[in-house]
Amino acid sequence: MTLAETDFGSTARVVLEVAGGVTVYPPRSEGGRWRASWYEGGRRRQCESVSESGLAAKLAKVSERLACDAPNMELPGSELIGWYLSPARHPADRPWSRKHADTQARLCRKYLTPVIGQLRCEDIKTADFQAAVNAAPTAGEGDRVGRCVSALVTAGLDAGYLASPRLKNVRWQPGGRPVPEPRTTIAGESALFVDQADIPAATDVTALARALAYLSPDYELMAYTAAYTGLRWGELAALTLHQVDTPARVITVDRKIIEIGGTLHLEAPKGRKKRRTIYPAQAPDSYPLAHRLAERIDRARAEQEAGTNPSGLIFPSPGGTWWRSSNYSRRVLAHAYLAAGWRGQTPRSWTWHSLRHVFCTTALFTWHIEPADVSRLAGHANIRITLDMYIGTTAGTLDRAHAATS
Repeated sequence: MTLAETDFGSTARVVLEVAGGVTVYPPRSEGGRWRASWYEGGRRRQCESVSESGLAAKLAKVSERLACDAPNMELPGSELIGWYLSPARHPADRPWSRKHADTQARLCRKYLTPVIGQLRCEDIKTADFQAAVNAAPTAGEGDRVGRCVSALVTAGLDAGYLASPRLKNVRWQPGGRPVPEPRTTIAGESALFVDQADIPAATDVTALARALAYLSPDYELMAYTAAYTGLRWGELAALTLHQVDTPARVITVDRKIIEIGGTLHLEAPKGRKKRRTIYPAQAPDSYPLAHRLAERIDRARAEQEAGTNPSGLIFPSPGGTWWRSSNYSRRVLAHAYLAAGWRGQTPRSWTWHSLRHVFCTTALFTWHIEPADVSRLAGHANIRITLDMYIGTTAGTLDRAHAATS
């Protein structure tokens, strides 16, 4: 702060220059008001108070906005949320996926808007975000809200709605609600590592496929295709006869189905990255996968020509359209899981997605495909993910230690 004496007629007046470009004018006479002025957002602003301490309190937030170049801190939290969810915030060629955008909008609508929607951004405290996170009923949902808060704070800092990165330091607290037992992990392994107990063996895949065969041979084929191509559920549900090169046993993965607000959408695969993957002539239990898939493609082509399967889907719903994951799980998988021993009196927690793990481990350890190639076939973002998930960092540790100490 600097002082400067300025002449106003015959009376010298003390003017205080506050850091950040705020000018403070003490009262002209005893009992007068303290005033301050500054430029913000391209216009001159001012405030006043009956006391120096009162003016200082008002200027505290002004100084914070000016120091952080955060001109939007006076706006309500609803404006911050609107900016966070706005497509205009992202590069035109790298928007959020439809699924992610829907999830973030749901989290904001359910947990953040009720807490910070009416607050001015400069009044939002860490405790407010903590209250929003704690409103989530489960640890998993709380973790999702926490990640949403972190991303929202980062966006708010960049756009001048917020000034403190500490606002993102929140963690879900149970508050008397049940929490899952802490999961035991393997020392030295990545959080991505998939334990062998979480991956069905070939015999378990066979058990599920045979249980599905009682309902329909196409459901049996669907299980084998998922287990030995690495297709995710949405990619499998969107699979058409035109994507399968039967002589080469190659599938081009260039689309998927997702469900948003009860509506199914066809869009690019995860990460907007298409890929090609393979499938074996036979499954490990000698199921003739290539032959059965070729037969199904011929029938799908006939269905398409007859108009009962307009898109030429390999695995259509009974109505000839895309399967909804929830419908397939309820009508088909629920019974097959029990019959195959995947549910019931068992500690197993295998799901349909577990079949994707089957593909990756089979490709690595049975077919002996290089990890870099498995990464590309499975559609992982990079080879590090493949290695962390299925090979890990502790493989061979005991053997090396035993050899060293012999």
